[in-house]
This record gives sequence, structure tokens and C-alpha cells, in this order.
Amino acid sequence: MLLAGGYEIARAADIPWEDRMNVDGWPSRAGMYCNDVDNNLCMRLIDYPVGSTEPRHVHGGTHATTVLRGRTVVDGLTLGPLDVILGPSNEPHGPLHYPEGCQLFSAFTGSYFHSEVEQLSPEKHYRLIQSAQIPWEDGAPGFQTKTLVNSDFASLRLQALRAGTDAVLEKPAMLAGLVVEGEALIEDERLGAWDFFYVPIGLVHSGIRFPRGATLLTVTLL
Repeated sequence: MLLAGGYEIARAADIPWEDRMNVDGWPSRAGMYCNDVDNNLCMRLIDYPVGSTEPRHVHGGTHATTVLRGRTVVDGLTLGPLDVILGPSNEPHGPLHYPEGCQLFSAFTGSYFHSEVEQLSPEKHYRLIQSAQIPWEDGAPGFQTKTLVNSDFASLRLQALRAGTDAVLEKPAMLAGLVVEGEALIEDERLGAWDFFYVPIGLVHSGIRFPRGATLLTVTLL
């Protein structure tokens, strides 16, 4: 990762990719933005090709996975950009279908190693979150937010943050952020769509500028 202005930066064009077909037989690949070992949290970009299916499965950890591009069809519901699949620990969910291909941002706490299962669970933590049903709320001057996930059992808050033109984010109160659209400036570093930043504890962080506005996903641990 590149360090600038007290942030660690990972560009989508530079992240290392893993072919999951070789790992677990699923037709997808995963690019690692950040493996935060201290917080037991990994944040990745997942890429599913056209016509692929993620089988019904279970895993020891919990993920909040946000659609960035394309769509996924699960439980008869179609999810598009900024919609979220909350997959709890040890609760089966899926299958998920990607008829046109799909790229997703995954924030995963705990183990992401999985096993496929046939039956759904009676547990009810699993959720499909449609962002269009959640209103934007005014935040700091120049910003609006909507909370997509705020879950004690996941120890995770996932929010969409919309920055207006020339807005500046001072003293970010999140652990990490992903530019969904638009651009962000950290010192002389320009971040575009799907570029990522991490906010290390104990460093002085410069303001993040949005000269033409942007939409971000932010990750905070509870």
C-alpha cells in the first residue's frame, strides 16, 4: 500500500488477485485491498463472470458484501449497485446468481473459508439490503450519509457517504473507505472509482478533498 497524508492507499489497478476457481472451485476471483489482521477484517474486490452462480454456503465469519457493478439475483430479489448482502457467521445463505457478471466489495470479519450446504437455516440474521429504500441524511456540511449495515453481531457498520463538490472530509471517523464513483484527493494522490484507503490509528490524517464530488462506501468496526 502507498502511504499518503496518514492513509494507506490501495488502487484497484494494483491490488493482487486470487483465482477462486483454483482455491474452492467457484468461478470468480478476489482482489485484496487490505487484510487487517489485528481487527480480523479483510476487505476485497470480488469479480464474478457472466452467467456464474455462487452456491448456497456457510462460513465462520460474517460479511457485508456490496454490489458495485452489475446485479445479483438471490431469493427472487435483484440487487444492484449499493445494495448489500449481509451473510452472518455460520448461517447458510444463497445461492446467488450473476446473469450479467458482477463486481462486489466485501468486508469480511472472521474466517471466510466456506462449505457448501443444501438447506437454509432457521436463523434470521441473513439480510438483503436495498439501498434505495434507505433515505440519505444530512451529515457534516457538504456531506450526506446512509447507513447500510449497523450490526452488533457483525461488529460492523457500513455506510454510503455522498460528498458534494469541493467538500472536504476532516478527521475521518471510519476505518476504511472505497470510492464508488467520482474522485477523492489525499495530498497529491488522486483516487478514482474503486480505489481504497485505510485509516491507521495513531497517525495524523490530512483532509480528504472531493473537488468534483464523490460517493464512498465507508467501513467502521463497532
